[in-house]
Amino acid sequence: MGATALVERDRERAALASWWDEAVSGHGRLVLVGGDAGAGKTALISEFGRCVDGRSWHGTCEPLTTPVPLGPLRDMELPVSGDPVEFRRLFLDELRATATLVVVDDAQWADDSTLDLLRFLGRRIERCQAMVVVAYREDEVGARHPLRVLAGDLSTAPMVRRLAVPPLSLAAVTALASGSGVDPAELHRCTGGNAFFVTQVLADQAESVPTTVRDAVLARAARLAPGARDALDALACLGPRAAPRVVAAVSGRPPGDLDECADRGLVVADGGVVSFRHELARVAVEEAIAPGRAAELHRRALEVLRPDADPVRLAGHALRAHDRAALLTYARAAAEQASALGAHKEAAAHLRRALDVCGDRAQRAELLEGLGRQCHLSDDLDAALRWWQESVAAWTAVGDRRRQGVALVGLAITALHLAREVPLGERASEQAVELLGGPPSGPEFALACAVRGKFAAMGFRNAEAVAWGERVPVDGPLTRALAALAIGIGRAQSGDPAGLDLIADSIRQTRSAGAHDEAGLGYFWAQLICVTRRWYRLADQWYAEAIAFTEDHGQEIWRQWLRAFRARALLEQGAWEEAESLASEVLRSAGVDDGRTMISMVVLGTLRARRGDQDARELLTHVRSVMVNAEPVVGWMVGATRALAETAWYAGDLDAVRTIVTPALAVAEEPWHLGELALLLSRTEPPSAVPAGAAEPYRLQLNGFHEQAALRWREIGCPYEAALALLDSDDERLLREALAVFDELGAQPMRDVTARRLREHGVRDIPRRATTTGADGLSAREREVLTLLADGRRNTEIAEELFLSRRTVEHHVASVLRKLRVPNRAEAARYARRNGTQTQSPRIAPASASPTM
Repeated sequence: MGATALVERDRERAALASWWDEAVSGHGRLVLVGGDAGAGKTALISEFGRCVDGRSWHGTCEPLTTPVPLGPLRDMELPVSGDPVEFRRLFLDELRATATLVVVDDAQWADDSTLDLLRFLGRRIERCQAMVVVAYREDEVGARHPLRVLAGDLSTAPMVRRLAVPPLSLAAVTALASGSGVDPAELHRCTGGNAFFVTQVLADQAESVPTTVRDAVLARAARLAPGARDALDALACLGPRAAPRVVAAVSGRPPGDLDECADRGLVVADGGVVSFRHELARVAVEEAIAPGRAAELHRRALEVLRPDADPVRLAGHALRAHDRAALLTYARAAAEQASALGAHKEAAAHLRRALDVCGDRAQRAELLEGLGRQCHLSDDLDAALRWWQESVAAWTAVGDRRRQGVALVGLAITALHLAREVPLGERASEQAVELLGGPPSGPEFALACAVRGKFAAMGFRNAEAVAWGERVPVDGPLTRALAALAIGIGRAQSGDPAGLDLIADSIRQTRSAGAHDEAGLGYFWAQLICVTRRWYRLADQWYAEAIAFTEDHGQEIWRQWLRAFRARALLEQGAWEEAESLASEVLRSAGVDDGRTMISMVVLGTLRARRGDQDARELLTHVRSVMVNAEPVVGWMVGATRALAETAWYAGDLDAVRTIVTPALAVAEEPWHLGELALLLSRTEPPSAVPAGAAEPYRLQLNGFHEQAALRWREIGCPYEAALALLDSDDERLLREALAVFDELGAQPMRDVTARRLREHGVRDIPRRATTTGADGLSAREREVLTLLADGRRNTEIAEELFLSRRTVEHHVASVLRKLRVPNRAEAARYARRNGTQTQSPRIAPASASPTM
């Protein structure tokens, strides 16, 4: 769209200029610019960029079937090969060197590696003299879109800014249409104020106003001479931009034929390349090409570009040219390139295309194995599990026992990550050890033994975990680290803090060897053990180091696992609001029902039950139903059984408590899990023998030493559990202490129980219940709902955002309207804006990590 269309953009230009001034003063900014396709985002940013006094880099994401890894960085002519971690650091160093404007356009088509780079920069750009502008089509970025995940993940970062580019008003359209003879009101109505649509319709010479931009673009294209139209079609098939010589070679027309296309306002030339004025115009032209002719143009493009083009582009042309042999070759090469750059989702897409045209059995088995690995790395764990299973079957049919064993190890690792598939994974790991254990035993057998150790640790068979670690054949730093990790896990879970030293040693070795994903695995286990054994001080130390490492290395899967366990630790230490916030963020970031989501749901469900919310049981029932197969093995880690039984106890459903706890208690081995289950069962019937293996505070409590148990809980750092221990006492002083703790935490059910016990002991001066409502009478949850109402969310969206049932949300909305004394949602939203209610975006994030566990 031309410069004449840049009307009604003074506010947006001023905002960009202000943020640029902040950036060049040493306070870097990441700016997210959203708007509909054709709203004028690119034109606005381009005009702003011409006024910038500093270095300017511009790159565009392209609407290829599978994006080019780090495509925008290639446009900037920056070297993108090599280690993604090192590249991100070098890029950050460049941004620290001098004032720089970086523009990433059409980010709705960004690949995973580009999004990882933006996430990395977004957390570190504040000390740079740089502004990174990310433009995207708001109408193509849904709630679960990876870019929305990125935006949510950075939503509270102080250096992030947001800018919306709205449609043009009727007044702006009237100004643009002046002298054209076109009715501005009708033009505004049929284009919705879309800047590109408006300018394209005005540029067309048709007598009537077309109803779509496609009509306007194709009307102009139809008036081209045959040679010019051939060149335009070739350019449309080549992509958003191409060199004139390439267009000429593909179209068979001289480069001069493109001049007529430029004269008609369809294309522009800049920097030695020619491109459509807007992607919408290119799509309109491409879709109008007959299928047979389109295939021929792509075949020519494949021939012309074959010597030195990116394999991603060649694979795309081969696909559209229906060239199966070329597609197999280039899709595999593109997958290898994408994986090396951390774009695992794109790598998987290329492998799927290669698989579609592959006939060789061994090659198919190899592609299936690659798909399992890449889907795991892109956090598509359900798909990864399916591909691993197909790979195992394929290698079995081929008769390659070693590769069958390798695929079984991959299957086991993915199943372990999912948590709900632990039994399946354990069987796979057993088969892998059997297949790989014969001489010679190579690195594959070492990994199989290490994975077997992890499964033993998940089942809390710690001596077995140590034994598997000792069985790992050590022939170098990496296998030594694998052995140390398995042994360290087994010892630390048995209560020996020295086991953490072995885990630390494993992390040091893997970091030194550049095995970053294995180091992330070590951090995961250190955090898991410290939190489940309630070594909170150590957990804090490990968490700080681990989060820094995973953020530096773009390991979003490990980062979210760490945050899930952090949320659990915060819950147990009484930091309920922080726990709720963090658990919600993890849930928004994960796309599968795996261990991260299960732990986070248990944290939310437990919090809601302890506060007296009505929807806790539904959430926890979901977790337990998902985990039904794995619960006997990893129940101690996820905690759904304990949380569901606790919720039933609050509701007075003692039969349900017995039904839930009794079978779980019979197989429980982890000391803290064993203790909490035994205590819950004691609420329903006279306690039998206290389990000898239960953790000390539970043993004290079950043996009637209430004050001593509470003291021990306080020393550990668990105020809620300390108050529960005091609740079992008949001492008024201790009951008052419990009441104060429950009051401070907002634990309504137990606060009410404690107050009732005090009244039963004849106490009359019970303090009034502390209120958690604001000046307007809204509770914290109602204020959350009001915030989302002000953001324009529907009830279903609010329910998804807050992990509530729709019925619960309807109840909260009605309560908000009643308390604010407003007649409808629109008035409630206006109240929120007037009174400074802050809207929040979902903090979610796509992931990339190692399939090692």
